[in-house]
Amino acid sequence: MKELGIDCLNTGLTKMTSNLHYHEKNVSTEEKVKKYGHEPCVVWFTGLSGSGKSTIANLLETRLFDMGCKTHLLDGDNVRMGLNKDLGFLPHERKENIRRIGEVANLFAESGMIVMTAFISPYEEDRKRAQAASSQKFLEVHVHADLQTCEERDPKGLYKKARAGIIPEFTGISAPYEEPSESNGALVVQTDVLTPEECVDKIIERLCEMGVVGLTLGEMTSLEKSRTIAIDFDGVIHAYSKGFQGLNNAYDVPHVGVHEALTELYELGYRMVVLTSRPAHVVRPWLQKNDLDHFIDAVTNVKIPAAYYIDDHALEFEKGSQTSWELALEKILKERKEVEN
Repeated sequence: MKELGIDCLNTGLTKMTSNLHYHEKNVSTEEKVKKYGHEPCVVWFTGLSGSGKSTIANLLETRLFDMGCKTHLLDGDNVRMGLNKDLGFLPHERKENIRRIGEVANLFAESGMIVMTAFISPYEEDRKRAQAASSQKFLEVHVHADLQTCEERDPKGLYKKARAGIIPEFTGISAPYEEPSESNGALVVQTDVLTPEECVDKIIERLCEMGVVGLTLGEMTSLEKSRTIAIDFDGVIHAYSKGFQGLNNAYDVPHVGVHEALTELYELGYRMVVLTSRPAHVVRPWLQKNDLDHFIDAVTNVKIPAAYYIDDHALEFEKGSQTSWELALEKILKERKEVEN
């Protein structure tokens, strides 16, 4: 009955939409591409529960965001708690779940964003329908781990419940999963072989090949450059250099004077970017823990155009010195005053 109800609903919607007309927007997707410096794209993550879809999708969004991309992540559980809370897990409900997500993902992509979706999406037909719904570039990513590995991980305890018969229609146990094919353009990342960072590297490499992003995103205007300060993390924001001390020990502290200096620069309207070889998902929580994250616009390993570069090799900055940040700040303020005059 429920499946018949959805069919009747879809039939009614078809009749209703026959009287609708597409409304053109003043700001086109193409104009947004020029402004954002990257192409819009839907990155569709599919895989068994426990394969690592949400982990990889979150890490990819962090990496792209730090590169300056406009991004959004649609996660399966989150969407089912809101937009799709009226749907269960029977085959026809799974189809409707993916149909809605495909349409929503396209709306985000039309806004110029790179949107990531993390859903099991077990049926090939439904994934093809989602791709057909996209008016922008589309990358299907199969987050692969064998069933045994997923069961061993079982982060939500779902496999145990499925094996006990508590959860019916569970993908991989009592419901099928149709694997994507690389020959059809899907990118396979094996989370039981590669680290999450290595998986994300593969995805970004593919996005570069597709022309969605480049290693550098657009050219910074002279005004943006004049307001940007690039700051090394190790030995400048963090008190010690990488390789000497880690981020989780007794010496895990900010450099003396950094909070006061960043406060003043932030209030003057500077955009501050952290340069580091460390993963952004490691640095960001440290910045947050030390009440520095709200000063920082981005964390990246790519050197960007900036008016000033503050690192522990500069003459004005001596690692560990009580006055290093005072001297760096003094130099910036002096040059700023000269330019204004």
